[in-house]
Amino acid sequence: MKLYKNIGKFAASLTLLCLLASSLWAQSARAAVSPWHETEGGRMRLVSAGMQDGRLKAGLEIELDEGWKTYWKVPGDAGLPPSFNLSASTNAADIETLWPVPHRIKAGSTEILGYKDAIIFPFLITPQDRDMPVTLDLAAQVGLCAELCVPLYAELSLEIPANGSHDMGTELLIDRDMALVPTAPRRAFGITDIEYAKADSAEEGALDSLVISANIPDGYGNKDLFVEAPEGWFLPLTRHLEKGSDNQERFLLRLEGLPKGVKSEGAELTFTLTNGDEAVVEKRILKK
Repeated sequence: MKLYKNIGKFAASLTLLCLLASSLWAQSARAAVSPWHETEGGRMRLVSAGMQDGRLKAGLEIELDEGWKTYWKVPGDAGLPPSFNLSASTNAADIETLWPVPHRIKAGSTEILGYKDAIIFPFLITPQDRDMPVTLDLAAQVGLCAELCVPLYAELSLEIPANGSHDMGTELLIDRDMALVPTAPRRAFGITDIEYAKADSAEEGALDSLVISANIPDGYGNKDLFVEAPEGWFLPLTRHLEKGSDNQERFLLRLEGLPKGVKSEGAELTFTLTNGDEAVVEKRILKK
């Protein structure tokens, strides 16, 4: 009988220990995220877990309702690009915002560049004092779109412990979308040439175009090209052309949407080449 009593006490102690461990794990997990800010079409919150090269990993997580979309930093034919203000954060010497590669999404008669279902915009934070927590304060405005478009503004805050939160589930989510951030180009995957092409029409005001050639390896998704222009430009999306005899991919970019009196020559553009979920990014100065 005494043996059974001892076994019962041990089992009760083990149960209490498991409950305590579960409670501590839950508190740790809660500490890795801010409360959700919800609206029609979706919700968003701050998340943080893990470190990379001495920097804290965090991000803005957006979950979208079925049929809803949100935008990349270049929204496409129409839309509201995300705006992130992190200047109120404390004990942060530097915060780098990363941009996972988007996809073209049909929206009626237009195309947008963005995301469906869910996305995390990652932040890499360099603490000023590594032995002190970081408070991540974000004023965010994003556009959510279905049949109607809803601008969503939220002020979110998250305290990140020194050396980061260690919630593995949250870190896996952040790493999932960090893997979609474009990397540096390489010989087998990058732009090889940019040429000016004369306008099809000789009429006054007819616009020139750029023909961009690139090496893109065979992959399991769409080959595409997204272009970021200087502030004030509103370039259209590129059009994928047929391959040439050199087997390179070619894209046409019409030079429309420039501010009045501004010339394209000498301007710096940023080109993001995609191969499914893999992407590379590079800057080029236009030369005739």
